[in-house]
Amino acid sequence: MLWQYHCMIRVFYQLLLILGIIICFFSPQGYAEDSYTDKVVVIPVGEDSLTSSASFAYMNRIMKRAQEENAKAIIFELNTPGGLAWETCEMMTNTLPQIKIPTYAFVNTKAISAGALISVACDKIYMAPVASIGAAGIINSSGEEMDKMVRKKAESAFGAFTRSVVTEKGYRPDVVKAMMIPCDKEQKFGSVTLEKNALLTLTSKEATFIMPDGKPLLATGIVKDLAELLALEKLDAPLIVATPTGFESLALWIAWASPILILLGLGGIYLEFKMPGTGIGAVVALVAFGLFFFGNNVAGNLAGYETVALLIIGIILIILEIFVIPTTFVTGLAGGICILIALFGGMISTLEWEHIMRDNNWSDVGVLYSILIWPLLKLVIGVTGSTILITLMMKYLPDTKLLNPISNTTISGGAAGEAVNIGSVQIGDLGTANTELKPNGKAIINGQICEVVSQQGILEKGTPIRVVSIRPFEYVVIKDENHLS
Repeated sequence: MLWQYHCMIRVFYQLLLILGIIICFFSPQGYAEDSYTDKVVVIPVGEDSLTSSASFAYMNRIMKRAQEENAKAIIFELNTPGGLAWETCEMMTNTLPQIKIPTYAFVNTKAISAGALISVACDKIYMAPVASIGAAGIINSSGEEMDKMVRKKAESAFGAFTRSVVTEKGYRPDVVKAMMIPCDKEQKFGSVTLEKNALLTLTSKEATFIMPDGKPLLATGIVKDLAELLALEKLDAPLIVATPTGFESLALWIAWASPILILLGLGGIYLEFKMPGTGIGAVVALVAFGLFFFGNNVAGNLAGYETVALLIIGIILIILEIFVIPTTFVTGLAGGICILIALFGGMISTLEWEHIMRDNNWSDVGVLYSILIWPLLKLVIGVTGSTILITLMMKYLPDTKLLNPISNTTISGGAAGEAVNIGSVQIGDLGTANTELKPNGKAIINGQICEVVSQQGILEKGTPIRVVSIRPFEYVVIKDENHLS
């Protein structure tokens, strides 16, 4: 029992180390580069900038940082065909309204769909000489046409969101509505006649057309470049283009590689339990899960302290199952579920999840599908890969030159490949420890070399043992006091 508690304490300290490293990873703004103070911050919005939650999370961080560091202004330079609807809505209604420094949209050369909505959430819009803005109709995540009722609900919600923002910024709500929602009759906007059931898209000249009230239809003016925009707005400040730092780019790539990290993390946990004391598995799991939560956190997913804590709880429950209350399966199953929930939740987009929670939109299967399908797919890939990896480690790893000297299963004979996990062995069968059990190792039971784990801690080679429980990949054994010589 003393050995069991010693092992538990050692693993617990390793888990605390994992948590400490992840907390260091989550330290905000630890990777900032040039200061934004008294500068005009340019945020490029390109072809793919609005198609991932990670990109929105990045832009939101840039805006908040620009305000915190007292930048002169923020300019969105847009050349985008659009992107994610609810993330755009969140930026329009939550992030941008909180920014108190001036914000500008420079359409160079297109701001279509989500790009148009971001533009009308800025204080002013400028257009390049040849540019277009509009066509902000709502489609689902797969790009397919929505069901009529779902479309009506989405258009109603987006109409309300945009109407409040557009009115606050001084734009014309009817113009933005015509970009989003088709009308069953012909409409007139400045010099443009919009046919019925069509979405409004404006060129630079059409967007800057001066209406009878003396104000432009939508955009403030036409400029050939950012320098001309700065001159018109009397912004005498250097430009700084916001680009992801090497640290952030690495984090976004890490989030994409989440299945590989899940594979390595779960494999590391298994390795540590099979060969306690070496620390190899703990290091692998520490690095893999630390990178997993760091990358997904920076990418704008729910990978935070709560999911890390849930992962730690899951691992502790598995430790209890192995070392304290084996054969119950309840704590082990609960631990496995906690780990899977932590990994799955850590890959869900924060913005999309907040949208679901805020609107209590649990009945919309399409929305739930778009939010959950990719994290679920990544989790399935990672868990499947880890299962294959663990199976290969069980068969081949103890015989490798690197781990042969420290592996339990090769201390005193018997290659790993010879072990039999499923066979004619039953509960109550007797055998002899073929290696030292620490607590994992091998035993000869009914003439077969079997993978076993001692319920009583370390047992010496040659100790008579008795099977008390059967697990998928090993037998749980205890010392058989009745057959001691």
